Amino acid sequence: TYALNNAIYRRLKCIDELSETHRQIVASLGTIDKIKRVEALIRENYRLMLDIVYASSAGSMPDPADHTGAFKEWFKRFIEARESAGKQMVSESHMKKLYGTMKLFVRDWSSEGADERRLTYGPLIAALEDEFADVSPESRGDLRVLVPGAGLGRLAYDICCRGFSTQGNEFSYFMLFASNYILNSSLKENQHAIYPYIHQFSHVACSEDQMRAVYIPDALPSNMPYSATAEFSMTAGDFIEVYGADDEKEKWDAIVTCFFMDTAKNALAYLDTIWHALKPGAVWINLGPLLWHFDNVAGESSIEFTRDEFLELATRMGF
Repeated sequence: TYALNNAIYRRLKCIDELSETHRQIVASLGTIDKIKRVEALIRENYRLMLDIVYASSAGSMPDPADHTGAFKEWFKRFIEARESAGKQMVSESHMKKLYGTMKLFVRDWSSEGADERRLTYGPLIAALEDEFADVSPESRGDLRVLVPGAGLGRLAYDICCRGFSTQGNEFSYFMLFASNYILNSSLKENQHAIYPYIHQFSHVACSEDQMRAVYIPDALPSNMPYSATAEFSMTAGDFIEVYGADDEKEKWDAIVTCFFMDTAKNALAYLDTIWHALKPGAVWINLGPLLWHFDNVAGESSIEFTRDEFLELATRMGF
């Protein structure tokens, strides 16, 4: 409903308020037909989003594919409960995170994202394999690699496919729901069509770009070449709270961070946690910018470091 109101009905209302002459010109361009096509694709995305939520619901909601009406009745009660509590159906910030998650599907789990993965995940995996070059993939299962800020799980999956026992950690519910679905509910490659660009109406060259489908996953997560020796898992929770615990001390042979360190409010706490979790002599491999996520965010504390300051911090802490 949120997406339809903002992407479809609002735009159709704006067109309807034009003069008759301008309405005819807009209609002749095919703009109205385009908006109606976008409406149909929003509904396609909605069906996939329902499946993603259902996969993580642990029986707390009926199957959206159930045609008995149980889901519609449950959803109606859900809306009524939120309205009676004075809560919004959805916030704009949550919708932005959802749109971002759909685009992350493109990067992590589609063939279209292969080049970007090669440029970002590629150097990390190469550095990890160089570090353990004397260990064959068949023998790497005893080496434990942690991937904080794992997002949709592709980097952790790709590392596991090199024979390392790998665990991804993620805090965002949006990422956790989506990664759980793609990792545990995929039956074949390119099983799902998503339309990640339909909410973007600016900087668009042509309608086909906006409405093109992207197919996921490009690799079947259940097909891991070293599944007999290498373990793969995902954990939910705050990185510092989970891996700063006593039972995580000196457990990991490597920690691989990708576009993660600048999500910290206090980077020193991240560095402390990484040092705590690594075995003596283990390796931390990092790639990513210093686009500090909480910089100038109202109500949030944040310490921002330059590159040189950050490197000096890491050195002083023992890396």
